[in-house]
This record gives sequence, structure tokens and C-alpha cells, in this order.
Amino acid sequence: MPNPFDVERLYAATTSEELTAEYDRVAEAYDAALIEDHDWRMPEIMAGLAAWLLPREARLLDAACGTGLVGEGLKRFGFTDLHGLDLSSGMLAVAARKRVYRGLTLAALGGTLPYADHHFDAFLVSGAFTPQHAPPQSLQDLLRVTRPGGLAIFSLRSDQPPPGFDAEIRRLIDAGCWDLLREGAEFQSLPLAEPHVRNRIYVYTIR
Repeated sequence: MPNPFDVERLYAATTSEELTAEYDRVAEAYDAALIEDHDWRMPEIMAGLAAWLLPREARLLDAACGTGLVGEGLKRFGFTDLHGLDLSSGMLAVAARKRVYRGLTLAALGGTLPYADHHFDAFLVSGAFTPQHAPPQSLQDLLRVTRPGGLAIFSLRSDQPPPGFDAEIRRLIDAGCWDLLREGAEFQSLPLAEPHVRNRIYVYTIR
């Protein structure tokens, strides 16, 4: 039976409802498609970067966690205080079966998140800052829920930059909200099936 996953259908979603429905539809096939068919590099890179930069006792928010692929990588590196958030209940159901998160929350990036101020030591966003996905204003509330001195670790699509992120990142710098710590080199994130898709990973220190 053909794998139902099609990354172009995700990029073609025009509303949050369409995007959520598509992720729900492909949730059970997602891991096999991304890892085996697409050779998705993001989970191992993001987990390794977090392991280099953060103590193992850090409380981490894996925002737009999907099926928990990044969470699995973080767990292998010894992180245990992991919390996931995603807009798709289908994706969260798969993530829950992996038993790597202390908590999973159904919510979409872009609005007010259901966490207290300064609750996390760092947040990670792996692939959701891409066209038709989480909006630039997501960053504002992700900073709110992360403590001063904590880290923001996220990827941005570089071959097709999502609109508004450059301006929002600059606004947050000018407002004294964070400082750039690392900017990674461009890399192919889906080399087998979507070789044109390229990303960079950024790390900011929150003030």
C-alpha cells in the first residue's frame, strides 16, 4: 500500500484547519515516510545541538513536536524533562506511545501557549517555521515561556524563506529580547525525496 505522506500537500494547506487535518491523516505513516523515504536529518541535528549546548536536567519544550522524532533523539542523549506541543491530535497520539515526554499539549503555535512565564530552560522548533506552517508571531510567546538566559533553538527554511520571520527576529533583537548565539550552515533536510528543501538552524540566548 503506498505511503500516504506527501510533503507538498502539507505546504499546500491554506488554513490551520487544513494543515491539522493533513497531519492527522498522515500521522501513522509519518515516521516511516520522513526517516526511511525522505532521510529527514532534522531530528538528529537538533537533538545533538541541544546535547552540546544544554545540561541534561534542562526542561525543554519541543514545540510542534509531531510524532516525537526530536524527543526520541533528546531522550537518547539523556534528557528526561521533555514536554511536547503540537496542533495535531493524531501526531500527539503517536508521540505518546513513545513515552519520551513528561507532558504533551494539544495547541498551535501563533497564539498564547498554555504555560507559565519562564517555565522552560529552552525551546526547540524543528521544521515548523516553514511556508504555510507556524507564523512569525509564534516566537513572541515561545520567548515568554522560556526563562532569561535560556535558549531558543529553531530551524528556518532557507530555500523558500517563510514570510515575516526576518522582520520578527530583527524586532526581537532590537527590543532586547534575545541575542544570536549560533547560526548554522545551510543543509539539505530531506535529501532523498525533496533535495531542494534546505534549512538553517539558529540559536538565540533569551534575555
